[in-house]
Amino acid sequence: MSQRIRILTTAIAMLTVAAPAAEAQPREVEVTVMSRNIYLGGNIFHPIGEQDPVAFHRKTGELWAEVQKTDFPGTRAALLAREVKRTAPDLIGLQEVALWRRGPDGVTDGATTPATTVVYDFLRSYRRQLKRLGLRYTVAVVQREADIEAPIDKGYDVRLTMRDVILVKKRPDLRITKSSRANYDADIGVPTPSGTLTSTRGWTAVDGELRGRKFRFVNTHLESAAPAPRNAQAAELVARGGPLRVAGKPVILVGDMNSDPNGKESDADAVRTIKRGGLFDLWPRIMSGNPGFSCCLNSSDLSDTTGAGFDHRIDLIFSKPALKGSGGKVVGKKPSDRAPNGLWPSDHAGVVLTLRLP
Repeated sequence: MSQRIRILTTAIAMLTVAAPAAEAQPREVEVTVMSRNIYLGGNIFHPIGEQDPVAFHRKTGELWAEVQKTDFPGTRAALLAREVKRTAPDLIGLQEVALWRRGPDGVTDGATTPATTVVYDFLRSYRRQLKRLGLRYTVAVVQREADIEAPIDKGYDVRLTMRDVILVKKRPDLRITKSSRANYDADIGVPTPSGTLTSTRGWTAVDGELRGRKFRFVNTHLESAAPAPRNAQAAELVARGGPLRVAGKPVILVGDMNSDPNGKESDADAVRTIKRGGLFDLWPRIMSGNPGFSCCLNSSDLSDTTGAGFDHRIDLIFSKPALKGSGGKVVGKKPSDRAPNGLWPSDHAGVVLTLRLP
């Protein structure tokens, strides 16, 4: 080998050794989230506003019969668990996780004697169906919302306790470091022959870490009966000290906002308040061209034969900053999602998005 070739070969080798290694690209970390209103089981507004005691008790009895007909433990919990099997969310924000109890025969004094006999525990039934499918989720946080009780025409009291819940998939690289919850200051009271029934709402939240990426996940269900308390609750979410005011990590908000960004079935004020707080409505950004309609069946007994009632969007997913995503799905809105007996999973559809954590 000539001296010139040896010098050239040595120079190339030295450059190869000295060249810095290509900078490793950070791994993409994705988290899949679901917002799911699982439906308390009947039209809670049916008896509201009725001031005649006899008619009120008849209508509360009809509500209770509807809850029994829509069969959460026997039918709907299995349909909802099947959705989780198909979409594999890492975090699930559940709304209307009802606990129904009844009092003893002959006691019809409303909340004076609290009913304690559990008839339907939606959370227990739902978790049982998840377990049957081999799905491993832990209950990260539960927040009690409205707790109301009234007599029915069968001669006993029925009590409804509403809850919002966050479930987290059990996986070795997903760690929850903190949970929090609270009720909103804003609520609404409804006078009835059994006293004033108060619609209490709230939020649940977890701080987590997935493969080294930190985040906060918040779940809520804003007021449906009137815009003023709904908008006030949205303002509490984004206010100083609220669960969406966090620095140094992305915030993901899911829930039934009862506020349509397009203003079709309800005003968009609560959505505007959340956006003014710096959050972004993710569905139209990630699923452009897909309307993402999630609300709602026309029949409160879940007897619809088509999904025509799903014509607007109030089950929403926000983030701050605006997270990118790789896809999404609306579940529980096709007739094929029904059980053989015709029941739908819920009067709402569920919304799922896969997001990229920065």
